[in-house]
Amino acid sequence: MALGKAAVLLLIVAAMVVEVAVAGPKEEDPTICYCPCMKDQCMILDGATREMCAVACDKGCRESGFAGQPNPYEFCGF
Repeated sequence: MALGKAAVLLLIVAAMVVEVAVAGPKEEDPTICYCPCMKDQCMILDGATREMCAVACDKGCRESGFAGQPNPYEFCGF
């Protein structure tokens, strides 16, 4: 019985390691959150500037666990 529990625990830990390994690079990619925020949500607003949107999108993405603005000069084409 203990051997079965140990095997299940090992499988759960292995699945968690695989999930973290797969999710890791996505979190560092600004095209997952930051650029879609800039292009699809913020820059479509009247009066929005790329600097205002960069700050808002950077903050929102980082608070959600994704990569924000990769450098101070990245505005995703704006």
